[in-house]
Amino acid sequence: LDLDERAVLANQAIEMGAKNGIVPPSGPVLAPTEARARAEGRPLAGDEGATYEAVHRITMAGSAPLVAAPPNVDNVVPAGDLGGVQLDRVYIGSCVGGKAADLRAAARVLRGRKTRVPLQITPATKRVVEETLRDGTLQTLLEAGAILQAAGCGACAGLHSGLLGPKERCLSTVTRNFPGRMGDPTAELYLASPLTAAASAVAGRITDPREFL
Repeated sequence: LDLDERAVLANQAIEMGAKNGIVPPSGPVLAPTEARARAEGRPLAGDEGATYEAVHRITMAGSAPLVAAPPNVDNVVPAGDLGGVQLDRVYIGSCVGGKAADLRAAARVLRGRKTRVPLQITPATKRVVEETLRDGTLQTLLEAGAILQAAGCGACAGLHSGLLGPKERCLSTVTRNFPGRMGDPTAELYLASPLTAAASAVAGRITDPREFL
């Protein structure tokens, strides 16, 4: 995993009930941190020889894309099992779903296609906007029908630009899906990866992105 994807695991660990989440950096992942760091520091990892209450090993190869259905982040099912869920809109953004790599992933699905439901894109930072503007990613998203919004948290934290209305159903790449998180408490919020979000925007319903890749 690259630096951005490791950050997602560290971020989402808290949403699953942990007090903290650490993904030890290694190899080429360390290089980008030097340019981003604002102060000297050292990578964090478990102490050598440390013992743990439990160790779980998960084989990711061949695993199906997953979706967290409302009202909790741990209510997880394969995307293919929710194919009958029609959507009112799709939202790609936030700290875990609005990185440059996320927008590029969505562009892989959306290139040459059009969205059936409104697709709102909120880049995580100004840096993401600059990167994806230079490499043509934003152009691909806009040509597919995406609506570009100001960089930041946006509707993820219930702030602006994309808040959900009564009983609306949204598939989003944000961090949380409890009632009222992105607007009206009667809205339904499903969480998924940018690939799944892009595929679902094209289909108009929750869709396994492997149908488009």
